[in-house]
Amino acid sequence: MKAEWIVRQGLRDLLLFFNGWGMDRRVADWLVLAWSADSGRDIAVLNDYRDLSLPVWLGEAIADADSVDLVAWSLGVWAASNAGLARIERAVAINGTPFPVDAERGIPPEIFSGTLEGWNDENRKRFERRMMGGVPAEVVESVRSLRSAADQQEELRSIGEEVTHFPPKSSASWRFSKALIGGRDLIFSPENQRRAWLEAGVPAVEIAAMPHFPFTHIAGWRELLA
Repeated sequence: MKAEWIVRQGLRDLLLFFNGWGMDRRVADWLVLAWSADSGRDIAVLNDYRDLSLPVWLGEAIADADSVDLVAWSLGVWAASNAGLARIERAVAINGTPFPVDAERGIPPEIFSGTLEGWNDENRKRFERRMMGGVPAEVVESVRSLRSAADQQEELRSIGEEVTHFPPKSSASWRFSKALIGGRDLIFSPENQRRAWLEAGVPAVEIAAMPHFPFTHIAGWRELLA
């Protein structure tokens, strides 16, 4: 996977932000500006899950940090669960589950396959409208991924193939501290999210008006990690 520093000040605490599928660093850049309060942490963003291996430099930063927290959104929840991370103090999942292709706990297989096979520039626009329902237009423009539809499709195909290689339950030594569920999520249905986190024994909080893109309904890093 790809990883980049978003905040790098040589701080002793580290926050890992696992982005959604198809995204680039623009979401994280927007979050740093929108959530202007200092997180008190260095922040790295991760995306592009064609390969779940962590870059060497990030593994070294994790090993050297005093504490490591994690925020994962959408398919980033699955990626974080299977990235081989050894030490996580607090982890928050938003609008995703560890079961990305699952009829009852994730995205139903027929919908996942249909999205994959039909992915093109026009369907990408439809998907973004479903993902961003109610989000101000200026925010949509600020966070829209600059990756090509073909590049996104390749990543989604890789995820679909990789899901079959991992056990149904994460082998991670840590577990999510809490999950946030968007009541207006049209990608991961609220019902499937509730079912997944109830089964996992992870406390979940539902925000009724929140669409799949959640970040205009959250005040900042401190609220997320509280």
